[in-house]
Amino acid sequence: MKERLLKRFSRWEEASHAAFEESDSNALMESIRDDLEKIYNTKRGTVLIDEDFGLPDFSYMLNGYSAPDVGLILQQLLLQTKKYEPRLDTLQVKYIEQNKFPGKLQFQLSARIKIIERELPFNVNAFLSDDGSVSLTAY
Repeated sequence: MKERLLKRFSRWEEASHAAFEESDSNALMESIRDDLEKIYNTKRGTVLIDEDFGLPDFSYMLNGYSAPDVGLILQQLLLQTKKYEPRLDTLQVKYIEQNKFPGKLQFQLSARIKIIERELPFNVNAFLSDDGSVSLTAY
C-alpha cells in the first residue's frame, strides 16, 4: 500500500492518540525491511548526496579464493543500520554458520522498534550472496 508522505505523517499523529493496530505494526516492519534492503544493496560511493551510504563491495571476498572477513561485514551491517535506520533500537548483528545455502553468508539482525508506549521485536536474516547482493527474510 503506497501512501503519500503527508498522509502517513497525519496517520502517525493520529496513531499517537489512538491504539496502534497490528496492521500498522506489520506495515512498519515491512517498511523497515524494504529500507534495509535498499541500504544493503546500494554500493558505497554510488549515492551522490551521501558517499557513506550503502555497503562496500564485498563480492571480491565471496569469490571462493579466500576466506571472507566476517568481522568486517558484521561491522558494516551494524554501522549502516545504526546510521540510516533510526527506527531500530538495541540492534544486534550475528554471523550464523550454515551449509543450507552454499555461496551465501547468513547474518541475523535483532532489534526493537519503539512505538508509542511499547516495543516490538524486529528480527531478520540477511543473506549475502557471492555477487554482493543482500536479501532479507523474517525469522
